[in-house]
Amino acid sequence: MKTTLNISLLALFMTVGSLTFGQVIDYEKLDTARVYTSLEEALVNPSLVYRLDLSKKKLKKIPQEVFILINLNELKLEKNKITDIPSQITGLRHLQRISLSRNRIETFIPELCRLSNLVILDLSDNYIGEIPDGIRRLQALKELILWSNMIHYYPTEMGQLEKLERLDLLHNEMNIHEQDRLKNLLPNTYIHFSEPCNCFFDDEGEFDE
Repeated sequence: MKTTLNISLLALFMTVGSLTFGQVIDYEKLDTARVYTSLEEALVNPSLVYRLDLSKKKLKKIPQEVFILINLNELKLEKNKITDIPSQITGLRHLQRISLSRNRIETFIPELCRLSNLVILDLSDNYIGEIPDGIRRLQALKELILWSNMIHYYPTEMGQLEKLERLDLLHNEMNIHEQDRLKNLLPNTYIHFSEPCNCFFDDEGEFDE
């Protein structure tokens, strides 16, 4: 008989009490962990799930059951129809990789900046307009992938991302002044830009023509 996901929230939260906390996998070994592609299978042994890939599932929101998997180190939700990221994401405090590429997300929520173990954050091909000031808290971040968005605000705090190696901003409209500003903020980061536009920005780096 096919297992269904008709599990009450009460039962799910009772499960959390039996999970093992503190499961941050060595980053170099993360790729050797099993990737679950079914939420049904993942919920059989939630504490043993370190990688979950629910890409191309036609999801309009992140399923609440995902937040029971408190040992997740990697979460992929690419090519869905997700419109927002709930604040419960902070409960997945061991996350090292998140990819929400190719969805319909409009807000880079500040709660993402509380995930201190994040190494890779991919929010590409969405409708994001601003990067939150709290971005400075992501001190483990090495890759920030934001190509094809609508970003018009880049906080000065980005300059505090000392481990950031790659910042992908292709297909985000930026004038040459704003591109130079980001290069100065992140001199040790490789930044992918598209050709500069003749446009304005309302952040600290605003320049008049």
